[in-house]
Amino acid sequence: MDSDGLLSVVIPVYRSEAYLAETVRAFVAFLEPRTRFEVVLVNDGSPDRVDDVIRDLCAADPRIRAITLGHNIGQHRATLRGFALTRGEVVVTVDDDGQNPPQSAWAVATALVDQDLDVVYGRFQSVEQSLPRRLASRLNRWLSRRTIHNDRDVAITNVRALRGDLARALGAVQSPYPYIDALVFRMTRHVGEVPVEQRARERGQSTYSLSRLFALWISHLTSLTVLPLQFAMVGSFSVSALGFLIGIAQLVRVLVEQRAPAGWLSLFVSVTFLFSVLFAFLGIISAYLGRMYVSLNERDLVWTRTVHPSRGAAELRQGARRDAAGSGG
Repeated sequence: MDSDGLLSVVIPVYRSEAYLAETVRAFVAFLEPRTRFEVVLVNDGSPDRVDDVIRDLCAADPRIRAITLGHNIGQHRATLRGFALTRGEVVVTVDDDGQNPPQSAWAVATALVDQDLDVVYGRFQSVEQSLPRRLASRLNRWLSRRTIHNDRDVAITNVRALRGDLARALGAVQSPYPYIDALVFRMTRHVGEVPVEQRARERGQSTYSLSRLFALWISHLTSLTVLPLQFAMVGSFSVSALGFLIGIAQLVRVLVEQRAPAGWLSLFVSVTFLFSVLFAFLGIISAYLGRMYVSLNERDLVWTRTVHPSRGAAELRQGARRDAAGSGG
């Protein structure tokens, strides 16, 4: 990590009145002798008095900045709000509970610079989580391999370092249901990981309940992927084909036996055939809906990683963004 570059640490805050100050001070003490830095706190509509803690932290150190949202919008949306406020060449995200020590943030930031990557995740060596959380993490990793093109099975964790321009491009995304890691893998393939430490939770409890984890899975399944619609399409065409085959089989039976089928069977075949046509049309509609969904959500996800020559890079990037906006609109 270049000591001359500015490092931005983004921390979403929720129900952490008791330990936020300790977490932030640990980062300040660790980073102060190593690099220039800023800490961006995003109070995600926390119902406790953590805003008072944030106010004191900002007053004591100008390198600490913060915003307080009017209501709870979720960790991913809050983190994106923090991205938009950063000024650093490297942006790091960690949780507010102290489980992610400064050494972990420094490790992903250093790997990002040394390996010339766009995003680096921290793979926890010892996961201090409850059994439901560990199962949820494994499910998320399984989903990530199949929904966001995480082909190399990079660990998807909350400890991540991003190039500053990429983070601010993500911060400009206007989506009510964002999933940061799906956006990351859509915008770049220069993604890596490094082993990091995760500490045991000393105080408080995780704010991720089963309902929040379920909502995260739904967000995972529906963020920039049409996998559920593809399942619906395949199922619709399968039911349609089954109904058609049943109708053909009954028609052959009538021709062979030279007698009309029983009334209930005629009704069953008619209804099955009509539903097979309906399901076929539903499958076609699902395919079009999938294309519309991806097209809508992929707007502004074209990110210019490198510009040559370097002179005029800002102007060229601005022109590229205008071109992308023109093609999307």
